[in-house]
Amino acid sequence: KGWVEIEGSQTPQPFDQGDVILIPSSTVHILADRPDRLPASILDILKVSSPPVRGLAGVTYGGQGQLTRLVCGFLVFEELLFTPFWGTLPPLMLINAQAEPVSSLLEMGVQQIIHETLNASPGSQCLLARLTELLFVQILRHAIQQNSEQDFGWLSAIQDPIVGPVLGLLHAQPEHDWSVQELANRVCVARSTLASRFSKLLGQPLKQYLMRWRLQLAVNLLRSTHDSMAQIAAQIGYNSEAAFSRAFKRQVGVPPATWRSHNR
Repeated sequence: KGWVEIEGSQTPQPFDQGDVILIPSSTVHILADRPDRLPASILDILKVSSPPVRGLAGVTYGGQGQLTRLVCGFLVFEELLFTPFWGTLPPLMLINAQAEPVSSLLEMGVQQIIHETLNASPGSQCLLARLTELLFVQILRHAIQQNSEQDFGWLSAIQDPIVGPVLGLLHAQPEHDWSVQELANRVCVARSTLASRFSKLLGQPLKQYLMRWRLQLAVNLLRSTHDSMAQIAAQIGYNSEAAFSRAFKRQVGVPPATWRSHNR
């Protein structure tokens, strides 16, 4: 049994064998065998002078108590402008595999990651990368299923009977010239009701959300295609290349062509 505490919290959370801990925003945290234990610096444990630490190193530490194995990993996101759910996730997500009903895929994923980590064989690194992604999706699914109706954020928004279908429309047809009134008609509510509920759940107006979603799509197109600025503008719903360039520069700080030349 152990305890995890994130920076700024005064309440360590207990975890047990088989539990999964996710810290979405890389918040400074403490892992300990007792909640009153004075923490050691990770740099001292790794025996390095300064970050970054390259690769995933195995570390042996302590040795005076019962053997405990912790398997740690990370995911890197390259999204420049827009991570709709990221900022709304709690700073610490702890899934108690024993106390809570979890999916068989989540449980098997944890066990397989532990096995591949402790018994490296050809293809383990590739398999671990894919398993980590699958585990992350399962954690998010679990969070959605456990989400309270009183919570706010993207996880609540996608389940909301009004905002959820609207998000589906925005993501499926970002190039469409959506108005709040048209979207409200689609879900059979008043314009003011949709606008108010969208802002309440997602912390931003609907039009701003759509603009940022379009620019995120533009980032992906700039990186992965050779489409012209005019073609990209049309694909994401801008009437002209100039309008697209202005919106992109306002958010990113440089014109899209400049960004592409430095980020291909």
